[in-house]
Amino acid sequence: MADLNKLAKLMASFNYLQGKKVTHGQIERFLKKEWSTGPFMIFSLPLNKEFNETRSAKELVRISWNRRSYGGHYPESLIDSFLKSLLLPEVELGIIQKEERTFFLFESGETSTQKFYGFFEIKEDIEKESLKLLSQFLCSISKGWNRLDELKKVENLVHVDDVTGLYNQRKLLKDIDVAVERYKDFKEVFTILFIDIDHFKSVNDGHGHLVGTQLLSSLGQLLKNTLRESDLIYRYGGDEFVMIIPDVNGDTANAIGERVLKVVKETPFSIDVGGKERKAETFNLTVSIGVATYPEDAETRVDILDIADKMMYEAKQSGRGRVCFTRELLSAKKQD
Repeated sequence: MADLNKLAKLMASFNYLQGKKVTHGQIERFLKKEWSTGPFMIFSLPLNKEFNETRSAKELVRISWNRRSYGGHYPESLIDSFLKSLLLPEVELGIIQKEERTFFLFESGETSTQKFYGFFEIKEDIEKESLKLLSQFLCSISKGWNRLDELKKVENLVHVDDVTGLYNQRKLLKDIDVAVERYKDFKEVFTILFIDIDHFKSVNDGHGHLVGTQLLSSLGQLLKNTLRESDLIYRYGGDEFVMIIPDVNGDTANAIGERVLKVVKETPFSIDVGGKERKAETFNLTVSIGVATYPEDAETRVDILDIADKMMYEAKQSGRGRVCFTRELLSAKKQD
């Protein structure tokens, strides 16, 4: 009963408004102090697993909380094996033995598109009822956060771009400020991807702004669909888009940028070009992407946007249809 009593005290102190990061940190401190567990991690994966055969576990399953323990307290090979297990038709949950260590893997909530699993190492016997209640508690607060997110969507209508349905520049500036504060509180880095459509002016000049507007909308949705739920995307203005990728370094963000390049290049956009026959025409686009990471590349909101923008123009000047980030640029200049 001791474990249940300790967990009950934690549950009694919970506040939805403190947010996911604070709550997850609170739970991890509780687990380590009261139950002597290993670090607490959360994984997320799409509810629809139809791409299992063509995409790896690392592409589909993301670490939503406590990435620092990947390769830290927990060997990468061990975590990778858990990621693969989450893609199986029937996920094995509960107390699991692996590499002569004992772990607890459990459902911790879901949204309309993502499912979440909690994970930590058990170093001593813990009452099974307490472990079960912890899982139920996290699933319950996940539902509460989903309801709060729905309310925020209504509030955020003022921050939505009319053409693409993405967030607008006003929301971008606010969210970068939030990300900067999050780094100060939790040391969570983030990366900005600045995206510009190549030769978009020729589309507007050759087919008119109505066609250009349709292309912007279609591309915006495509870009949004390439991201995790925790990532954010905005229409910055004109034919420019910006992504905020939380909790990743520049190398990972560069890989995300390369994936965006590939998806855009391989996607034909069928657009109604008007006329008496309401003819549709297929357009193929490419984009140029600049990458900047906080705090590695910048110390302020203005700086990180400016550097990402400059990297995007560097990508255009070096041939378009590519990703450019500061480390790569500095390396190239040293070689010259």
